[in-house]
Amino acid sequence: MQRMPRQIPRKEKVIKIWDQWVRLFHWSLVIAVSFSLISGETSIGFFDWHRYAGEIVLALVLFRLIWGFVGSSNARLLSLVVNPRHAFTHLRDLSKGTLTQERGHSAAGGWAVLAMLVLISIQAITGLFISDDEEWVEGALHGSVSSSNTDFLYNIHHTNASLLQAMVILHIVMVAVYYFVGKQNLIKPMITGVMQWRSSRSAPEVKFAGFLTGLIAAVVAFAIIAFIVGWFR
Repeated sequence: MQRMPRQIPRKEKVIKIWDQWVRLFHWSLVIAVSFSLISGETSIGFFDWHRYAGEIVLALVLFRLIWGFVGSSNARLLSLVVNPRHAFTHLRDLSKGTLTQERGHSAAGGWAVLAMLVLISIQAITGLFISDDEEWVEGALHGSVSSSNTDFLYNIHHTNASLLQAMVILHIVMVAVYYFVGKQNLIKPMITGVMQWRSSRSAPEVKFAGFLTGLIAAVVAFAIIAFIVGWFR
């Protein structure tokens, strides 16, 4: 009997997927938003740090917007806006466990990032104009709008907090779904910046922005927010 030749498993290729600034932004935002939500719900560290955490969140979001225009090609904001039908197709493939690898955000992931940025921005911006119930903690721009507008922004801030919490939970659930159903680990690449490329097709080209570009973008973003909220006054 003729023996079949032993098949040699194809070696996976390690490729870069996320630049250091995307990763630093992501985990810094995770910490800042988590603290803001927890302190808002439990009052732990609320009076000392809640306002400052919100201002840091705002600076991080501004940096991400800037990076979305000058940063690496797979972090560009326009790359996140795709035909919604592609997002539904992606989710269908995910449910079947037949996902193809992406060197960046998927069609569904891109819309999720945009939705998260919108909710976080609303939360941070409204926080600038309001105070807590006892007015012990006031946003940097509290008193700059009428009392009726302040009340309106206060209601948005609290309603949006619930939406943001739901979005965070959904994000965590989807990361687990991608891992167990789609067989894709989304957390490790966001830590290491690299991924195992298993597809037989060539990995899409990504133009990565330099470290200095990210540093300038970060300095500009934090300087603008520092000026608005008066960090150095």
